[in-house]
Amino acid sequence: MIAEENRATSAPYRFIVAAGIAYMMLRPVGHGEILYPVLAVVAVLSLGAILVGRQRTSTEVSGVICVALVIAIYGTVVGAQNPGVEQHATVWFLGTLVFGVWALGADERMIKALMFASAWATICLSALILLYVGAQTGIIPSILPSWLMDETNAGFNVEDGSTAIRLYGLSTLVAAAPMWVVASLVQNHPLLPKRVVRVIAAVLAVGASIVGGRNAIVVVLVIVPIVIMLVRRFGRRGRNVERRAPRPGAVLLGAMAVIAIPVAVPLMFSNAAIQKAWGSVVDYFSGNSGQEARVDQSAFLIDAWLKEPITGNGFGAVIQGFSRSEDRPWNFELQYHMYLFQTGLVGVVLGVLLVGLAIRAIVRGFRARRDLAPVFLVSVSAALAMVIANATNPYLQAPGHMWSIWLPLMVANVALLRPKQDTLDLPPNGHGLTDLSIRQGLNVSNARATGD
Repeated sequence: MIAEENRATSAPYRFIVAAGIAYMMLRPVGHGEILYPVLAVVAVLSLGAILVGRQRTSTEVSGVICVALVIAIYGTVVGAQNPGVEQHATVWFLGTLVFGVWALGADERMIKALMFASAWATICLSALILLYVGAQTGIIPSILPSWLMDETNAGFNVEDGSTAIRLYGLSTLVAAAPMWVVASLVQNHPLLPKRVVRVIAAVLAVGASIVGGRNAIVVVLVIVPIVIMLVRRFGRRGRNVERRAPRPGAVLLGAMAVIAIPVAVPLMFSNAAIQKAWGSVVDYFSGNSGQEARVDQSAFLIDAWLKEPITGNGFGAVIQGFSRSEDRPWNFELQYHMYLFQTGLVGVVLGVLLVGLAIRAIVRGFRARRDLAPVFLVSVSAALAMVIANATNPYLQAPGHMWSIWLPLMVANVALLRPKQDTLDLPPNGHGLTDLSIRQGLNVSNARATGD
């Protein structure tokens, strides 16, 4: 059974860590003088929860952290003399250490607090984007103060018939938008916010993604929820799921969906932002003019890798005669091509091992705690979206985005270490930031949740 809650995992701890993650979502890049101390605070508090609070850690998630650190060491040693080794080594070491202990130091209360904080961070960020674009296009009057726009590095443009903006937090929607779309579709769960909050976060995030003008966000917003819902549907097959008479509200919503989908789908794909995003995907794989820069970059990175195919060129390596940035010629948009160029086939083997261990931990966690299925689906959607978008954009070069790929590992760690009969009794509708009650022998979730 679970011991009494101690100071290392108390409500103030959860509040500070959740607030830190919310800040990263709002400003994942820029203002390093604030971001890096926030990362340090999250890491220290999480480490305290493990050591002082005697928080248990799973071998599966610990193994993922160890392999990530091995990759960090390998890339740093091979690239010791490269000009950009310090930056890339910092990303690997910092991201692994901070978010590794963050994932290991959590319990159900922490997951609940994080879900609540991330939902409201998404709502605030999305509302800010919509208000800013609305003011810039003249649809609504400008009500946002200039100092706030300066702090968020806001900028506005129109590209190919659709709006495009610059904003520090815009890239957060890569993970947050699909995450809350999926959250609005799954069943209620004590560790998730109220459905109305999830729906608001999803609607605002979709709107902000459409007007934001980032092709990667729109692509994952369309793909990831479909993939996750298909996984959910196929995962239910062959299992004895209790059949219950549908509620009148569910019947009404279903009828409205049947009527609305034939109208909504053509309208959605006629949207300029979605058409532009789809065109960028086609251009990339066909080599057309829209994505010539990334196609050329791919060829340069592959050629440079072939010069050191086994060991790679190390972190921070540059390509003679080619760069995407004069200030940082060791940075490239194509992150997985760059990883191959930097670490070679040795890095590929380690990377496959890393991904395999992560999937194994998540699958084992899901099997151990099927009552956490909605939480797994929501967290995995954020990670999957970030991993897909990172292929053509350097999102994971910013530690402020790494919460998304470690979130499902946090859920897995909790699932692997807390049997269902030992879970915390959390009220289904509270936000979980100040709840201190513990009742042994009660389940986190309703028995109906085992159907997913």
